[in-house]
Amino acid sequence: MGLLFQTLKAVFIDTIADFLYTPLWWYTRGLWRQMRGTVGSLAKQQRDLAIAVWLKNLFVPMYGQYDITGRIISFFMRLAQIVGRAIVLVIWVALLLMWLVVWILIPVGVGYLIFTQISLP
Repeated sequence: MGLLFQTLKAVFIDTIADFLYTPLWWYTRGLWRQMRGTVGSLAKQQRDLAIAVWLKNLFVPMYGQYDITGRIISFFMRLAQIVGRAIVLVIWVALLLMWLVVWILIPVGVGYLIFTQISLP
């Protein structure tokens, strides 16, 4: 009987401690991890889109065509690529920022839902 009581006491105390520690973790270490992951994701996306490489080669003719027509076509094709990739990067930044806002608001929303269910009529 003593071992069962000690086990239930430990489980109960651990559960309460975890319940109380979760909001603290969520807004400190958990938020820090999310922010690092967001920055890492943004850096990876920028590296994958390679906008800097496209900008560096903006005035280099494609396929070695150095005539005026080849230069004009190459310039506008690369410009279109840069604009398209920049739009993708801006959308990615917006999605990452929305994710951070959702991360911050999840405990508030859960708390609100719990409060509305507990409140007396």
